[in-house]
This record gives sequence, C-alpha cells and structure tokens, in this order.
Amino acid sequence: MCQSKLFDMYDMFVKVDDDVLYDPDHLSDVISRMDIAEHAMLGFLLLDNSNVVWPNGPIYAYSASVLRWLCSNETALNHTRGTHEDVRFGHALALNPQVQYYNADDVFNPVYHLQYRSSRMFVQFMQYGTCKNVED
Repeated sequence: MCQSKLFDMYDMFVKVDDDVLYDPDHLSDVISRMDIAEHAMLGFLLLDNSNVVWPNGPIYAYSASVLRWLCSNETALNHTRGTHEDVRFGHALALNPQVQYYNADDVFNPVYHLQYRSSRMFVQFMQYGTCKNVED
C-alpha cells in the first residue's frame, strides 16, 4: 500500500476480516456522513494496560493521512509490539499524537448483514460482544 501510494487515491481505508459479512455501500455512506478529523482511526477501540488504543474486532477504518504518515515513518513501520495485526497497528499509531480515535461500535454494528441468504447458503451474524468506549 505504501509503494503504490494508495493514500493519494482514497480518503479512507477499511480493514475487514475475511469472515465478516458487510454492506460496502452502506459502510461508505456511514463513513462519508461522519464528521471526522483528518488523522482519524475508527473502530471497536480498546485501551490496553500501557494506555495504547488499538482497534479490535473484525472491522476498522483509518484516514489516508494516517496511512501516509505510517508509510513515511520507519519507526512506526518497524513497530512490532504485539502478536496480532490490530495490536501492532494500534501501537504504531500511538507514535503519532495527531491521530484522533473514534469508537465506532454504533457505526459499524449496523454495517454487518444480520443474515445473508442465497440459493446456496444461509448465514446469520450473531454479535459476540461490544467494546468499552475509550473515554470511559
């Protein structure tokens, strides 16, 4: 993503787990209506015991300026604290004091298909929990 300079082509980037059913048009609509800062991180946010905010769960989004900063910062690119990509991503972003965090439980929950039905399959989404707000 850094080499192709995708941050010059898009405003937001969304990471979605491969086992998540979601509506991309609805997600785009929801994000476009939000009043978010230039350096934005949206997701099911958690605060770890070292006071680092990191995105948890099957979906999170970040602005192009966050990706641009990340791609230009060798320290952040080589920051590998944690075993999961969302934790590593959160610790890398903690190096940038300009990042504004938005707990998006209420934004992303309606994005999921509660169920999907076709002639070949039926899938029903069951929520497994919600995250505590970062400010709490």
